[in-house]
Amino acid sequence: MPALYLFNRRTLLAGDDLQLPSIAWGAGFAAELFIFLPYLLFYTIELTLTTSATPDANDDYFAEFDQQIQRMQTQECDNATLGYTDKTFCYIILAYQTGMAIFCVVSLFYEQRILKLSTLGTPTRGLELRDSLGTLIERKMTFLTALNFILLVFGLSSTLHFISPYLYCFPKFFWVVVLILFVIQGLQCLFNITTLFALWRAKPSTSNVMDSEASFYQRHVEHTHQHDDIEMAEELWQNRCDGCCKIMAISTCFMFGGKNIVSQSAEGGVENFYGDISRALADYFHGSGSESLDVVPSDVALGFVILRHIQAQRKLLARREALQQPNMTSIRSSPGTSLLFRRALETNNDSVGTHLESGERTLSESDEAYQTFSRSLLTQSNPDDYATLEEGARFARHQLAAYTWILYFYEYPLSGGLRLFGRCLKAKLACSKTENSLIERRDSYERCAMNSDLEEGGSAINDVDEMNREHIVGDNFLHLHEATMLAHAGLNKSDIAYASFESGFYETPYFIVIDREWKSIVVSIRGSLTLEDCVVDVLLDPSPLDALGEKYGFDGTGQYCHGGVLECTNWLHADLMKHKILEKLLLGPNAEYSDYTLRIVGHSLGAGIGVILSMMLRNTFPDLRCTCYSPPGGFITWRLAKECSDFVNTFILDSDLVPRLSINNMERLRDEVLHLLARVKLSKYDIAKRIYSLRGEVELGDLDFLLTQNEDMLYPQDDIPDSEFLRQLQRFESIQQERRSSRGVSRSINLYPPGRIVHLVKTGQSKNCLHGVAGCITCGLSNAGFEYTAIRKENDDFNEIEISPTLWTDHFPNRVCMEIEKVAKSFGIGT
Repeated sequence: MPALYLFNRRTLLAGDDLQLPSIAWGAGFAAELFIFLPYLLFYTIELTLTTSATPDANDDYFAEFDQQIQRMQTQECDNATLGYTDKTFCYIILAYQTGMAIFCVVSLFYEQRILKLSTLGTPTRGLELRDSLGTLIERKMTFLTALNFILLVFGLSSTLHFISPYLYCFPKFFWVVVLILFVIQGLQCLFNITTLFALWRAKPSTSNVMDSEASFYQRHVEHTHQHDDIEMAEELWQNRCDGCCKIMAISTCFMFGGKNIVSQSAEGGVENFYGDISRALADYFHGSGSESLDVVPSDVALGFVILRHIQAQRKLLARREALQQPNMTSIRSSPGTSLLFRRALETNNDSVGTHLESGERTLSESDEAYQTFSRSLLTQSNPDDYATLEEGARFARHQLAAYTWILYFYEYPLSGGLRLFGRCLKAKLACSKTENSLIERRDSYERCAMNSDLEEGGSAINDVDEMNREHIVGDNFLHLHEATMLAHAGLNKSDIAYASFESGFYETPYFIVIDREWKSIVVSIRGSLTLEDCVVDVLLDPSPLDALGEKYGFDGTGQYCHGGVLECTNWLHADLMKHKILEKLLLGPNAEYSDYTLRIVGHSLGAGIGVILSMMLRNTFPDLRCTCYSPPGGFITWRLAKECSDFVNTFILDSDLVPRLSINNMERLRDEVLHLLARVKLSKYDIAKRIYSLRGEVELGDLDFLLTQNEDMLYPQDDIPDSEFLRQLQRFESIQQERRSSRGVSRSINLYPPGRIVHLVKTGQSKNCLHGVAGCITCGLSNAGFEYTAIRKENDDFNEIEISPTLWTDHFPNRVCMEIEKVAKSFGIGT
């Protein structure tokens, strides 16, 4: 920060973001100057010195050079140069090379100056040292681009004019180098010209110079919507969300959905779907005019990186201090107990009025210490722990199977096709056996239908025929959904009672299968995968559960849940009632599986749907069980989150972002990042070098070294020097406090992940070369080699977003499944 202004237009880069770009551009110019041009110059001089006369072989000094010249003496080249007397092309290409050399030298000088200036100062101080950066870049993008373009046109036109007669005068690789040089020049010109065009199209900024330092924080108004009117800001965010979703839908050829988004947008239904998220984003980034924060994306990234190290420092420091306390001896020595650390908890109160008068956050919160608390480890000797983990490992494949072919080919990108072919071949070989099984199953249903038909007036047989005809709904003509679902879960086709793969705004794919080994009817609900699912995810405003509880027999008085989850649950419940699959399988004296247990399984959005659906069905199926994997964090109010623990087990993998997502946690994350930026006392370049020295899992590192590094990077909390950014931040916080008080009661409700939670916590890492390679290739996103421990957690333990390279990939259903199975295997549980 601050943002870099070019031609009085604001860019998304800051002056201290230019080290890597300048190094990259400088490397390109250096390659042209010291590799390509010398090679071309060598052969151009050869042709210039070549004559039709045979060189003197007795001149040893020029013998080697003469051998090079003799290779130029071909009949085609002799004809093209009129007996080596017409050297026009040589002189033209020499002029081009001279111009390119001058251009490269000047460009290298500019890049060196940009590199040096961009390393001066810090993100918030010493900004006057980078004052001339804008002028340098403007000159580079105008005068040097114009010179480069003129040289490109001159060299390209000359080459095209002379290439036919001179084609055989030079080696083939000579022309390859010429082509590479022209391509590099063309890309350079294209990049600069398109950037200039984009800047020209942008609206000029209006500066508001307050003082000598504020002049470097030139304020602007990007859009006419960015005034104090919050409604106009919400409209702006609605349009942005709608445009982003439509672009992704069309660019992916609707592979990940989006058709409903495009059609609804054309009908003007944007407000219905983006209203919640647009209001949240307008609040989250609210602050315009003189209160705006001049922050660019790289500043946010820097804040995230530093926050990760601060969080690691808090945990390690809390652990050291706790272990030094005498009263912690009993906890440390208790078997099956783990010492953990977290942010201070807010009051768990479902009353909406209690959250409206929360105090304003202060800068000191970015340096707060963690609280110490203890949680029990899952142990193999505890029957309840063993059963819980066994259940989680058993049905992890079912939640994975709901994602069908997209996740299957993600998990097996090279062998997925062969695996499916093998399954199809195996199915064909066992075709007769499968058909007999299906016939017997149909006969069984028909017998049940005949008996019930006598009692209910003749509609049961029609219901069975309809069920058989609509056995699988919404699959493609290749039956990829069905094939990959069976492959994921290791199921047989005869195990499928019903499957719906249709997807829409509230239509959620799910399937019903028969697990004969566990004597269970399993309803597996898919989580977020399509763009429509993402739109449902951002229906943030909580919905009351009073009426739903009264209708389905649970106490929903004063309780709330995620609005999008509730809409999807209502659709899925209606679909189940329409087809009556569960009733036919489990209820009544003629039900084939009346002694089976109903189990509802889901991941992410599907986990939230599964919990609400379980509450709706539990009066009908009292022994119902629900298994959730990575449910949303801002999901349900405290009382119901705890009460459903009797029949809901939840599994969360390490630093998974989704179970921690809530408006409060996101606001806290924003505030912490901004506060840390105000404390930075080194340049981004210097911080990057220090962060690189701490590469790896900082949570498992050396506390003393981490403390030293953080102290070198940040000013003490009580000694932050004054800066324009700090004053902007204080004004921004004042505006945010006003927005919090004007949201209304629904936005002040705290929501939590549901059920009895098992958290797989990263507790170690095996030292293996292959694991290191995997981590390097994936930029730290791989979890290869990490060791996880299963720990019981409370629903309010996830009150902070943990910054980690795997905070998003820990949510992937295949990774959740794999790690649960590994922990289960360590317990001696077969999967």
